[in-house]
Order: sequence, then structure tokens, then C-alpha cells
Amino acid sequence: MSTVRTATGPAEAPPTTAPHPTRRPAWLRLPWPRPKKAAGQIALLVVAALLAAHVLAAVAVLALREPWRPDERPGVAATRLSTVARLLDAAEPAERDGLLRAAAQGLPTLRIAPWDGAAPSAEPGRAEDEIGHHPLIERLRDGFGRTLPVTDLSPGHDRGRSGVLQIGITTPSGARMRAVLPDDFPRPPAQGPIIFTFVFLGVSLTLLSFWATRALTAPLAGLAAAAEAFGTAEEPPPLPKRGPEEVLALARALDRMRTRLLRLLDDRTQMLAAISHDLRTPITRLRLRAEFIEDERAREMTLRDLDQMNGLVESALSYVRDGQGTPGEGETTLIDLASVVQTVCDGFSDIGAAVSLERTRHVLVRGRPDDLQRAITNLVDNAVKYGGGARLVMGPAGSGDRPGVAVEVLDDGPGIPDAERSAMLQPFVRGDRARNLDAASGFGLGLSIVLAIVEGHGGRLRLENRPGGGFCARIELPLAAGRSGETGAGKAA
Repeated sequence: MSTVRTATGPAEAPPTTAPHPTRRPAWLRLPWPRPKKAAGQIALLVVAALLAAHVLAAVAVLALREPWRPDERPGVAATRLSTVARLLDAAEPAERDGLLRAAAQGLPTLRIAPWDGAAPSAEPGRAEDEIGHHPLIERLRDGFGRTLPVTDLSPGHDRGRSGVLQIGITTPSGARMRAVLPDDFPRPPAQGPIIFTFVFLGVSLTLLSFWATRALTAPLAGLAAAAEAFGTAEEPPPLPKRGPEEVLALARALDRMRTRLLRLLDDRTQMLAAISHDLRTPITRLRLRAEFIEDERAREMTLRDLDQMNGLVESALSYVRDGQGTPGEGETTLIDLASVVQTVCDGFSDIGAAVSLERTRHVLVRGRPDDLQRAITNLVDNAVKYGGGARLVMGPAGSGDRPGVAVEVLDDGPGIPDAERSAMLQPFVRGDRARNLDAASGFGLGLSIVLAIVEGHGGRLRLENRPGGGFCARIELPLAAGRSGETGAGKAA
């Protein structure tokens, strides 16, 4: 008896929706062209970091450099110094020291100071009036408006080399001062070497980052290849022996897991083989005893049950041996898949089944011929049982970096419902009544064996209902490395 809860109490507030813990910011959800592989992502992060560092360095250079001051231009400085000289010439002797201090504070770059009239000795070979022809000195005298004696106060070893003029000025009234004028416009640093340095660093560090990420992720690619080859007919590549400690630990763990799985599969195969062997003798004895049953109907039913038991045991053993046995068990060879398909079609045609090969493709695959023939036989047998016949078509499959070949088995049967399609690939599972008419229709291992064989050869099995009615079972297998053939046509007799 169900209990009804009455809403006598206060209504509960609806629970608030907590933000998803792994929800990314909106800008990360935009369709940025992000690389999918780890090497590309690491390289992108490194390049982005380098680009950000270059941008910050450029901004720092522009922001921290000494700002350009218009009053520091040589012509402007000479004009202002001439103004100070006029004021000093017109001032009273008692006011000149204060005027010089004020000028020094207002024009710090000119380094104005009192001068006692002393001058360094002239450099040998240097004309006394050489400084008088300097453009800045002429600009200074023009600004003063009258004759203005100017003395070069630069040390003998530094004259013309420091980029500034150290001069002494004596006004007509006898006032003296010393100052410094820039010898030339300040030259900006050369842009070419800076740009070349940034470009060289960017390119070299980008190439280095790609090489480093490739070296770090190469062992991961080896692990992926080894894991992908496990359980297939291909020889698994060796696990990486070099790389970061985390990758080596993962490789060792994968190797131990592979050993445990192989041991588990071997134990299960041996167990079922022993069970099958031990059951054969009792089934044979029961069959002999059933022959002495006088009631003919009871005898036939007993023998049919014994045949079904024996078939179930053999099917289970075959499934473990051919489908889920030790990966890579048995020698693999190069196989002309078209010949295998043609052989299967010929076998069914010989017993009168409506089986035809409409299009073939002569290509080479690597695997075990008996296993592939059995997989195709199981699919054709299902098509004949439930569709009245089968049409086989071969064509290309896979992508450019991993080409393959496809074998399609088409029939006009009822198909498999979408809800049951995945379950049909499980062992001992049979479909609806259309594909499960009686016990003679099988034990639900046919598609399971096909799936195991195809995956053991590195391929895929696809089951699809055809739009116009009927069913399509498609096997896709990788081509042998560097092997392909021409397309032809054929039909089973």
C-alpha cells in the first residue's frame, strides 16, 4: 500500500543548481583552433608564453626608456642658455649667485654652475677658436645678441668624444658661468639588431619547443600503438624504454596488465577445453543408451537434445579458441581477401544457396586465413538463414593514413532492431523470433565470433538495417603495409 504525503508544511524551496565543477569559462568554450594532440597543445602553450614574453619585453622597453623631452634638443638648449646669459649679464653682482642657482634648478640638464674663469690647457694642434665655429655656439651667440666669449672646458682627452659640450661663458659685464650643451641630437637605438634578436629568439625557441614536446610525447605514441595492437593479429610493438619516469611507469604497468590478461585468457581456454573434453564421454554414453529406448519419439527427442548439448559445448569451445583465445595465436600471413570471399561464396553456391559476389577488390591483408574465412562464413550463413540469400560487395574503407578494405554481406531479411543490435554481439545472445526460429538456428555465438575475429585482425564490424529493407553486415580490415591491388568484378557460380 502506497503512502501519500500531504503538503501540510511550508513548501520547500526548489534546490539551487550548483555550477558544474568542470564547466570552463566562456572564452574557452569558443571554437578556438586548438590542436588535439598533446604535442601540439604543449607547443602552443610554449609559443604563446614566448609571444607573451616578447610583448611584455617590448612594452617594458617602451615604457621604461627615458622619455623624450623637447627642451633637451640642442637648439632649444642653446637658446635657453643664451637667455640665462642675458639675465646674468643684466643682473647685479650680488644677485648673480642666486640667479645661477635658480637657473640650475629650472634647467637641470644644462648643469649650470658658477665659473671662476679657469680653463684646461689646449690640446696640441687644436685651434683656440675651433669651438667658436660649432653650430650650437653660433646659435648661443645669436640668441645672446652681442659678442659672447665662450671657452671650451672639456678635458683634453674627452673633447668631441662625450657627446656634450662643456663650456664657460663670460658676459660683457664680467659675469661668468659654466654649462653643458648636448653636442648632437640623441640618436635612438638601432632597430634592425633589436628586431633581428627578437625574431631569432622567437624562431629558435619555437623550434626548440616543438622538438622538446615531440621528445616528451613520442613515448606516449608508442604506448598507444602497443595498446592498440594488443589482442590483434599484428605483432605488438615493443613498449618504450626511454622517456619520463611517469611514461616508463605506465609502460611497465601496461606490460604487467598484458601478461595478466594473457594468463587469464589462457586459463579460461584451457578450462573450457577440459570441460568440453570431459563432457564428450558422458554425451557419447548417453547417445548409446538412447539408442535402446523403445519409444521412437522419445528416442528422437533424446538424441536431438544430446546433439544440441554437444553442439553447445563445441560452439563454446570454438568461440574461446577462435574468437577470444590468446591474441596473436597462430601464424599470420598475407592473404588475398578476394580469394577468401570467393571461396566462401563458392561453398554456399555448391549447396544451392543464393549467394553472389557482385563486386570484388583484390587486396592483401595480414591475418589468419581460416579465421577470416570463418567470420565471413558466419555472416553469409546468417544472411541465407534469415534473408533467403546473400550478396557480397567489396570496396575501399578507412582513411588516407590507414587505408582498408570492406566486405559487405547484404540480405533481404527482417534485420535487427536498433535496441538489440549491441546485445546481438554478446555471446549466447540470440535475436527476436525472426532470427530465432528454433534451437537449430544456433546458440548465439555467430556474431560474437565474427566480432572477436575481426577485432583480432585490427578491423571493425558494423551491423546496419538497410533503408529499403534488409540487413547489412560490414567487415572493415586494414590493408597490409604498402599492399593494394586493382578492382575487378566476379560472381559466384
